[in-house]
Amino acid sequence: MAMTYNSLVAPKGTAGSLLNWVGYSKVDVVTVVDELQSLIYSMLRVREMRRQWVFGIPAGGSKIALPARFLDPAGHLTDAVGTRYRHRTESTVKDGRTYDTSLAGTFGADPFTSGAAGSPIITAVLASHGLTQDSDITIAGATAVDGITINGTSLVTSIIDDDTFQFVVEDAAATTGNITGGGNAASYTANQLISGQPIQWAVWDEFLQFDGAFDNATQFRLLCYKSLPLLSASNPTNFLTNRYPQLVREAGMAAAASFMKDDNEYQKHTTMLSQMIQSANAESDLGYQGADLDTETP
Repeated sequence: MAMTYNSLVAPKGTAGSLLNWVGYSKVDVVTVVDELQSLIYSMLRVREMRRQWVFGIPAGGSKIALPARFLDPAGHLTDAVGTRYRHRTESTVKDGRTYDTSLAGTFGADPFTSGAAGSPIITAVLASHGLTQDSDITIAGATAVDGITINGTSLVTSIIDDDTFQFVVEDAAATTGNITGGGNAASYTANQLISGQPIQWAVWDEFLQFDGAFDNATQFRLLCYKSLPLLSASNPTNFLTNRYPQLVREAGMAAAASFMKDDNEYQKHTTMLSQMIQSANAESDLGYQGADLDTETP
């Protein structure tokens, strides 16, 4: 019988159901089916998971949020003209950033607007601000807006246009949402992340981040590994159920053992799962047979 989401979550006594495999009907089977997929995706890297991520960084930008279900890079980051950007450690990329510390001035009247209720994002109006993404700005003399204290140092998260930017006030949340204020006496100093032609990137804070801001809008392509949408009643099969049902079964036994707090069974099944995934990863690498492989010096 073909494996599907419905067969996995079927009652005990049904052939091919997780509850039938473990012989116990009180397992939270829907949760366990979600968890078994997370367990598999934490280790499995096969061709069905390779995707091309195409994205753009605007002028003044220095980072972009990772796409949904991103796991790891699977190749080089290149731009539209074939320039390759070096993948480095987070600290190396962060340390490669330089800042102009000379920016200072005053805001106009009521320059701040809160985001949606519960959001920490503030939109600021400042004519010809000259800031770039990931600059930091220190504000003084502003009145609170929508329950958020504006004064202090915040990170610039987005450049809307030459006169508008957004920043995040950590550990803050708008009370009502979309409230404008801030008073007439707000001033600022800022450290502007210098723009130019970045050459390095790394991933932290769930963003792909560069060692500087871009002078010009730039398009990129990156091969990466992504997990697939979780199995569900509306998404009953995928490559796991079709090509690797044995992995699903072993991961299901491990996740169920964890739910039942059976450490011995969990260890037994995760050890077997790890061995099976190593074999699946090695099998996937056979797809490179005959490929011309480049030798690179880091």
